Amino acid sequence: MLRRIAAILLAMTSLAHAARSEIRNGEFYVDGEPFYVVGVGYSSLRPHQKPGVSYAQTNRHWMEMDFRRIKAAHFNTIRTWDALDPTELALAKKYGLMVLQGIRLDPRQDFSDIHNQESCVAQVATIARQTKDADNVLGYLVMTEPALDAVVSSGEEETLRFFRRLKRAIQDIDPRPVSMDSWLPLAFLDHSLWDFVTFNTFAFAPQAVNHALGYAGYNRWLANRFAADRPAEGGARQGRPFIVGETGGYAVSKSSWSKYGGCGGLSEYDQSLRNVESLRGAIEGHASGSVLASWLDAWHYPEVSDVHADEPWAWNGLLGIPTDSQKDMKGIPRRAYYDVMQHNLAVVVEPKSNHLYPVADRIPLRVFTPGVVAGVDWTLNGGEWRSLEGSGRGGWHGFVQLPKTAKRRQRVTVRAVDGKNMELARKEVSFVAEVPAERVSIGLLEMSKKTGLMSCPVRITDGHQRPIARRKVFFGCYFPSGWRESSGVQVTNAQGDITLTCTVPPRAGDRFLFVAAGTDSPDRVRAGDMRLFRLGE
Repeated sequence: MLRRIAAILLAMTSLAHAARSEIRNGEFYVDGEPFYVVGVGYSSLRPHQKPGVSYAQTNRHWMEMDFRRIKAAHFNTIRTWDALDPTELALAKKYGLMVLQGIRLDPRQDFSDIHNQESCVAQVATIARQTKDADNVLGYLVMTEPALDAVVSSGEEETLRFFRRLKRAIQDIDPRPVSMDSWLPLAFLDHSLWDFVTFNTFAFAPQAVNHALGYAGYNRWLANRFAADRPAEGGARQGRPFIVGETGGYAVSKSSWSKYGGCGGLSEYDQSLRNVESLRGAIEGHASGSVLASWLDAWHYPEVSDVHADEPWAWNGLLGIPTDSQKDMKGIPRRAYYDVMQHNLAVVVEPKSNHLYPVADRIPLRVFTPGVVAGVDWTLNGGEWRSLEGSGRGGWHGFVQLPKTAKRRQRVTVRAVDGKNMELARKEVSFVAEVPAERVSIGLLEMSKKTGLMSCPVRITDGHQRPIARRKVFFGCYFPSGWRESSGVQVTNAQGDITLTCTVPPRAGDRFLFVAAGTDSPDRVRAGDMRLFRLGE
């Protein structure tokens, strides 16, 4: 015990010299200022290169070119799947980029196996020792999307014990924040051990969940469940940052889908439009930042090949690498690169689109910008322009006070300007004032003895708990095992009720079922909820 305490104190002393980042009040801070993660998923892998293998010397000149372009697109963070070495971390710092340091581990291993545990502990400890002196690391991401079957067969408690060991091994060396890169199939698992919460979410999958909740609602459900409220020291409660570890993911492949998922068959215009919509959905869903997937086309997906496979996940880069010729290796910017660059010029975090705000409240106004922005102005409903206060490090803040007579839709417009007061970007946020929130309540699950199908009641009530009749309800059912789903639409009866039926039958071995339902108010504000049922209990 004394040896471990000494190790932690030594690590904290090292961190005092190294770290510029911390978690405070449920969000990241860098250099003492609030920090919204404007991230892109980064791998330097070029055609014919294999994940998990270092190509540091081969790819160094491409990596510097990548980082220069990433910074030019106004990202402030790169998220990796393979850990960057000290030289690469220093290169990221040269271009003003923070790093979410990913650690690649087998997501399908037996987490209860002591030999696997020892091997992974040694691996993460080595990476922590190589990383601890870099001051531009926000935190660590341990593993990406652990397989549901692996977690179930290993056992929930054994899996959590495995991850606790990894977290402790890292923080004995470098006490900066640690998270696991999770996904919806693992929403049954306890995530309270992590310092920040990371989930990969996409607006195209699961289709049933997005159909019911909308993409913003999907993210908000995760944020509320895992990040919004956590016991803290002294009995107080505080939130944790919720990071969308991968979003976007839209592809210009010829195929629209494959057995590996994804969403392709798009033009560059549609790829760009949907990627930017995903970034907005992460903000609206209460994320503390998001990571766009991905920087480059992934020739290695689903496996290393001599050809660029017609697979959506292999064609979703902001930069395309259509062939393996030398001229294509540096990457060709797609339309999404330039549109996302424009989006990143002014990231409006508050107020949030399509949210409800009381007229009496002072509504926070928060905007994050890159260094090229010298000022941020705002106006309410086309009125007088006013300036936000800023620290000079990219964070701008103020308050919106609505007039007492404000009702229904309100519009805040924000403009970012340079040092010559020339407009660089303009954003508009539309929200709703003085309308009580509606509620969606999902009841208990039942199985029909006749059909074998699952069903459950749903009730829609207004802000005064009165049932809402003749309201359209979007619903969806999702079995994560085998990725099976169904969705539909019904209209409430006079008592504000529907009974939804999951038209996909359960299978032997199914352990979990997600049931989601949502409805749009007359003011176009989606209310929704989702329940996770453990089957066979």
